[in-house]
Order: sequence, then C-alpha cells, then structure tokens
Amino acid sequence: VDVWSPARSSPVQSYDTSRLWGGGDTVSTVRYNPAEHRLLAHCSLDRGIGLHDTRMGSALQKTVLQMRSNCLEWNPMEPMNFVVGNEDHNCYSFDMRRLDTPSRIHKGHVGAVLSVSW
Repeated sequence: VDVWSPARSSPVQSYDTSRLWGGGDTVSTVRYNPAEHRLLAHCSLDRGIGLHDTRMGSALQKTVLQMRSNCLEWNPMEPMNFVVGNEDHNCYSFDMRRLDTPSRIHKGHVGAVLSVSW
C-alpha cells in the first residue's frame, strides 16, 4: 500500500504487506477514515482486512475472513465502524477496536457484494 501526494512523484509512505503480515497479496480497496484522516483500512486478495495509521508509519491490525472482501466503507456517523462486502453474499460490520469478530453480519444478498454505501 502506497500513500501518495498529488504534489510528489514518489509515495509519501509505503507499507509492504508481505513484511508486515507475511501475506504480500494484492490490495484491492483502500479507504480513509472520514473523521480520522490519518487512519486507513484496506481489503486484500488474501481475504484480509487491515488497518494502517500513517502517523506511525506501520500497520495496526489485520483479520482474515473465510472469503475475499470486495469493498469497504467507513460509517460517516460512527467513524470507528466500517462495513465490508464479501464474496460469500454477506456484508460484515466491524468495530476497528475489535477486528477479531464482526459486530454484525448483514445476510440475504443473492450474489457477491460488490459495493456498499452508507
């Protein structure tokens, strides 16, 4: 994951996910937290969801789901929460303070969830 500035020709910060978590798989989605602009979350093709803090220049935590997540959006009213849309036809809501288990599972979709929004 590279953090870029429009005024620069090289990344401001880089996170090597293979060194951080031993995965090194491709990151498909990155979203900044709407309230805490130094915090970002990502979905990767190794079924992982990770959190990064650009102030520290390091990863905070990561969890791995049963299937791959396609999309991620932060909750604009409760910025510690976010939701991911998954290949298993479910959406998972997480509290960033407890990534070990989803706070809610949204079921009933008829296919893989490709986009989520608040």
